[in-house]
Amino acid sequence: MNDNKVFVIGIDGMDPKITRRMVDEGKLPHIKKMIEMGSARRDLVLLGAMPTITPPMWTTLATGAYPATHGITCYWNQHPTDIGRFQYAFDSSQCLAEPVWNPIIEAGKKALVWTWPGGSWPPTSDSPNLHVVGGMAPMGPNMTGCDLDKEMITYASVEYATVQKRGQAELHGGAGCVMDGEIKESDKKSGWQASFDDPFNTAWPLLDHKEGEESGEFADAVTSFDVPLKEPQNWARKLPEGALEFPVVIADGQKQLPSLLLKNEDGQYDHIEIYINKKDEQPWASLTDGAYIPTQIIEMTDTKGKKVNGTRAVSILKIDSTVPSVIVTMGKCLDITTERKEMTWHPRSLYQQTVDIAGYVPAANNLGGGFPEMISRRSLPSWDYMEAWQATALLGLIEQNKYDAVFTHLHSCDHIGHSCWRWAKTRECYGNNDEKVYQGFLEDIYLNADDYVARLLPLIDKGWTLILTSDHGLLCSEEDVLPFLGEGFVMNVGVMRELGYTVLKKDENGNDLHEIDWSKTRAVAPRGNHIYINLKGRNDNGIVDPADKYELERQIIDDLYSYRMNGKRIINIALRNKDAVLLGLSGERCGDIIYFLEEGFNRLHGDALSTTEGYFGTSVSPIFIAAGKGVKSGYVMERQIREVDIAPTVAAIMGVRLPAQADGAVIHQIMVD
Repeated sequence: MNDNKVFVIGIDGMDPKITRRMVDEGKLPHIKKMIEMGSARRDLVLLGAMPTITPPMWTTLATGAYPATHGITCYWNQHPTDIGRFQYAFDSSQCLAEPVWNPIIEAGKKALVWTWPGGSWPPTSDSPNLHVVGGMAPMGPNMTGCDLDKEMITYASVEYATVQKRGQAELHGGAGCVMDGEIKESDKKSGWQASFDDPFNTAWPLLDHKEGEESGEFADAVTSFDVPLKEPQNWARKLPEGALEFPVVIADGQKQLPSLLLKNEDGQYDHIEIYINKKDEQPWASLTDGAYIPTQIIEMTDTKGKKVNGTRAVSILKIDSTVPSVIVTMGKCLDITTERKEMTWHPRSLYQQTVDIAGYVPAANNLGGGFPEMISRRSLPSWDYMEAWQATALLGLIEQNKYDAVFTHLHSCDHIGHSCWRWAKTRECYGNNDEKVYQGFLEDIYLNADDYVARLLPLIDKGWTLILTSDHGLLCSEEDVLPFLGEGFVMNVGVMRELGYTVLKKDENGNDLHEIDWSKTRAVAPRGNHIYINLKGRNDNGIVDPADKYELERQIIDDLYSYRMNGKRIINIALRNKDAVLLGLSGERCGDIIYFLEEGFNRLHGDALSTTEGYFGTSVSPIFIAAGKGVKSGYVMERQIREVDIAPTVAAIMGVRLPAQADGAVIHQIMVD
């Protein structure tokens, strides 16, 4: 054992190909400095495991084990007998492999695990040396179970006469969603809440999910209201000339905040004031066009009817002085009290300690796509604030709590990527959009990542070893029309129905219903990369005789390779479960067939091999850079570094045993000794 300290800078969705280009262009000076101070491949590539999606890959980074070993095999895991249902995969009780922080604390060292998705919450040890924050979802602290209200947009215009709720976009990955079976009362809870109630092992009905790999790409991805903008009435104080009033709508329309659109000295509308009550002398929030308020305190009502304080972001997305009109967004409201049992802070005292160091926890945002102002004025500012807040919090906690190892996660590149990647290539099917605008947004979030690294680099001077890594990159697909297959959040009905393996029920007119006919369905493709045979004796509605399973698998694989879109093959690789062990995927928690889509037909990352590349110089590979104590300076590696190698390398640097189930090896080439 030694006195080495390790800080893992995990940035979700960070692509080494984009990073390398921007470093070479001089746009990422602090990441460039880290490369020069340490060790990396020239291409910065970390050879990723599969599937290339958040929970299994962060679990692989933590354990040094492939999904076949640690058991987190997709964004969701599958129910053991009902192939029409999912299980929650963002918790440590589902993980079958030991995380590297367990050997660290076992050796008497102190570790902080910060919002690490998959395998970290609930805490994997009751040792007082282990501190854990979040991890039940990738967005950040308090983004699971502490929300008092969801994100909402108010569209105010003189052209609107009454308050009207806008229709919400149907957000799914396009792979086909199917309502399956009767929904039990116990399954009607929200996903995050259910995970706390039935201890981290929730079986889900397969609903028409509105969150997929492409969530956030559309303009109205949140609840929105059109409201009238009109002459002000019944205000207690005298208002300036030209003031117009409108309500900012929150709580799904149940609460309206009286607000004013105001002019500047030049007579142009350029700022707003939001009030709790028209009798108030001072506004609750005041901001000019383009401003962003990250954590404004507001009183809300929780699910039990209790009045509690929360914080939410406020920003103006657009002001049109000629119509006139204004668009205001109110971010998700997070409970700032310490009473909620769902708060994922261990020990609980960490929450107040963090607030004292850095201020209230902000809520990040990943919406945008066809609404560029949502990205430029809401999402990007939210991540600018988040990375600065998080770095301040982490450095303060290190100083006060004297950690020896810190494992951190920041979701910035992934969130902006999900909002932009499809739009980063001009496509007629998406309307007239300028790809350069979205490519600029993508570069902006890498500038954000560079600033985050800059805040943490001084740790090297204090004797720390820093490792910059990610779970995967995100690509912009080459093809405009994608197959109904490979989406990790839904039942992939399209291709499997065309091939005759998945059958839907019919109504009296012979039209397909949104429900699977299990009496005729031989195989389904639920969640990404997995195909299950509807097998007798194993599955609740099984019809396929086990004796016919092997031949049916062969037939499905043949048909998948033969399937064409625009004359092109869409399947890169398809393997039986026993053969998929070569990809680190096999066993009872994986499908009977594992497949990945052909390069060009991928959505963003979850359906792709980790070596896949795309438009605008994008890729699915994760990144690796190491610098600091014990690491060679200015060293360029030839070795292929694998995602399973990170945990063993951290263990070696810190002089502790390797995680018990680790499949990877120490990256000994980067070591000084």
